[in-house]
Amino acid sequence: MNPFEPWRTFITVADAASVSRAATKLRVSQPAVSQQLKQLETLYRTTLFVRRHRGISLTAAGLILYDEAVQILNHVEHSFEQVNDAAVHATGVLTIGASMTIAEYVVPLALARFRAIRPKVKVKLITGNTDEISHGIANNNLLLGLVEAPLYDTRLTQEPFLTDELGLVIPTWHSLHNRSTVSLSELQTDRLLIRESGSGTRSVFEEALRLEGLTLRDFTIYLEANNPQALKALVEEGYGISIMSKWVVQQEVTMKRLAFIPIESKATKRNFLAVWHKSHSEDPLLNSFVEVLRQLDHAELS
Repeated sequence: MNPFEPWRTFITVADAASVSRAATKLRVSQPAVSQQLKQLETLYRTTLFVRRHRGISLTAAGLILYDEAVQILNHVEHSFEQVNDAAVHATGVLTIGASMTIAEYVVPLALARFRAIRPKVKVKLITGNTDEISHGIANNNLLLGLVEAPLYDTRLTQEPFLTDELGLVIPTWHSLHNRSTVSLSELQTDRLLIRESGSGTRSVFEEALRLEGLTLRDFTIYLEANNPQALKALVEEGYGISIMSKWVVQQEVTMKRLAFIPIESKATKRNFLAVWHKSHSEDPLLNSFVEVLRQLDHAELS
């Protein structure tokens, strides 16, 4: 039962000057109406109605309560309207941390969709590698993280929302550019340009090497960088080869400036993950944005 129902019943009885007519209007039994009136009289420790032969009327205390009850119900109804409006048209600030790959190639479309359903919400976007995003979520500096590799923290909820694949990125004139796939061991003699420690791409790449019985020490590492754009430019200039997400190089591959060759390892296939602290699982802004991520389609991002 609505905890404010006795006040609504009280007003209805006072207006109808009759328990029976009020019961008919409220579509409840007369005993139920009488019980609610008794509850109020017990609560306020006074008689609220005078029972007469042809009906009932308010006592002096009842007249005072009538005005107060009207205001109580008006405030309650207004509060429901305000809370519902906040839930449907939520306002506030949504702080998102995203890896550089996701921030550049996935977030723009997701934010455009999110703005259509939450136009009043301000979004603060912070980029960083997977380790940095993980720390931000764990320390409650970020509400939501979008990362490229799993996090090992039981306080966090992780949900995949898009598939990705790492592959060999080379200049179009490279000797391997016509290959349909390439093995990791074939890259040991070339100059390798890789992402920094802590990035999701680096973590997935190292795991793929481990499964092949290899480590980074088996390769000629010429450069480490935390910027995918810098790595692409260096590869295009012939400085070396790299391992990157297919999303990062899709434009350059289409323009035939770079080539992307899949690697013969299941470990190079991964999911992008939405991550949040379990304590924020009921946050309406977080849930709205995660729902947008769930509806993203690969074709729209290609």
